[in-house]
Amino acid sequence: MKIEMAKSYGFCFGVKRAIKIAESAGEAATIGELIHNAEEINRLKQNFGVKTLEGVSEIKDEQKLIIRTHGIQKDDLQRLKAQNKELIDATCPFVTKPQQIVEKMSAEGYDIVIFGDKNHPEVKGVKSYAKGRVYVVLEPAELLQIKLGTRVALVSQTTKKIESFTKIADFLMQRARELRIFNTICNATLENQEAVKSLSQKADVMI
Repeated sequence: MKIEMAKSYGFCFGVKRAIKIAESAGEAATIGELIHNAEEINRLKQNFGVKTLEGVSEIKDEQKLIIRTHGIQKDDLQRLKAQNKELIDATCPFVTKPQQIVEKMSAEGYDIVIFGDKNHPEVKGVKSYAKGRVYVVLEPAELLQIKLGTRVALVSQTTKKIESFTKIADFLMQRARELRIFNTICNATLENQEAVKSLSQKADVMI
């Protein structure tokens, strides 16, 4: 049996960065799961005293708080800053980027379309930076039910497929008078997807 590894795999830059931040923080609490990896979260708890809170509502006496890689909602962030808590920001820079874009574009009067899962913590955080109308969709058909303005800005959840993102963009190009497209899909995601696609074409079994 021949075993071949994908050309790209494992933790991305943002996850590695968040782990290093958590390890050096000492005893602290993360607001929501730091990353999507139960084993690593347990390791950080056992070895470094990093515990996980479900959300801002669970904060009690904790003074040192880590913002997870997916970020948190803007109102929650402002509330924590007002409480003078020690905040350690482990938000992935690739997640901060769409937050900034959404805030800027909505302030300039653009309707915002986010390609992503409305229940994902990253998307909830990005959406919270919009000052005006904002819509979260996964398929072009969902946009048929929405009456968009003449100026639209499009961003994506960082871990989505580029092929699906371009379908949303193509749909909007036919309907918006002015469309700003920001490809906010993470490079690591693209590389992993391409590696999986390549490996799948020559492997009998993939794990």
